[in-house]
Amino acid sequence: MLRIVVIFLVASLGWMVWWAFGQGAYEKGLATWVEARRAEGWAADYATLETRGFPNRFDTRITDVAFADPATGVAWAAPFIELLSLSYKPHQVIAVLPETHKFSTPFQTVEIGHTDARASLFLEPSTRLGLDRAVFVVSDLRARSSLGAQVALAQGRVAAEAVEGENRYRAGAEFTGLKPSAAARRALDPAGILPERVTSLRLDAMLDFTAPWDRLALEDARPQITRIKLTDLSARWGSVNFRAAGEVSVDAQGIPEGRITLRAEDWRRMLQMAEGMGWLPLGMRNTLESALGLLSGPGDVIDTPITFSGGAMRLGLIPLGPAPRLILR
Repeated sequence: MLRIVVIFLVASLGWMVWWAFGQGAYEKGLATWVEARRAEGWAADYATLETRGFPNRFDTRITDVAFADPATGVAWAAPFIELLSLSYKPHQVIAVLPETHKFSTPFQTVEIGHTDARASLFLEPSTRLGLDRAVFVVSDLRARSSLGAQVALAQGRVAAEAVEGENRYRAGAEFTGLKPSAAARRALDPAGILPERVTSLRLDAMLDFTAPWDRLALEDARPQITRIKLTDLSARWGSVNFRAAGEVSVDAQGIPEGRITLRAEDWRRMLQMAEGMGWLPLGMRNTLESALGLLSGPGDVIDTPITFSGGAMRLGLIPLGPAPRLILR
């Protein structure tokens, strides 16, 4: 009996030492990462960094967090962030965001609020901390821009996972109950015919990159897209239904080559929306409407490809202008 007690005490003492060592290494790793960002010119600040959760967890709370990347002008600030993990699996992390935080770009600052937002991040157990899979879920999101726009979202879910293939990832997203800003609503639906909220937006795609998404992708340079295989990009808003699928390759300058097939219901209203948002060149809508009218099936439905070639886009045989450059900053 005494032997069992001694073994138990020794094992408990060993685990306490391991947890204390892990806690110190965990906090030091985070603090070192922040210091490295400062050395690169970032604005990187926090008030306190504390880890609890003995004996089986590392529950870290960082308060008054503020990060800003001078190269891109992107910044994020929050009263706190919590990083939760099991002490024996520190590379698997759940991040919990506060109910309010701010995200800024060189053009605007967005105040974000929600009832719940958390991310599950599963990294490879190596010094590079490569992405294995990640999920981000947000409920009852409200965003207010410094430019005056307000957007609401009932629920959003974004996921990504590494798949077989060099630097290849599957990405998916689903958003339900999106309420556009008043200005966007006036531009997209000036007659006020469509419902107040967009029913759903969905994405399912396979993406290849120039490098893996790991620690260096944040510290050095973002990997660039080399290929997109789009299985589903769809939207449903009242009578307006849209779906796109196809595949494009992307060169070193970010210019896509390939074909995406579109299926659109109530497509004439979509042209009105695109014109209202300034996405169509002046005078292009009437040309497109006349040309697409020849392709339209019963019920104002069209199936037609967008072709990306030589740095330009074509909708069927109709030139749309220069193709967008797909560059991640």
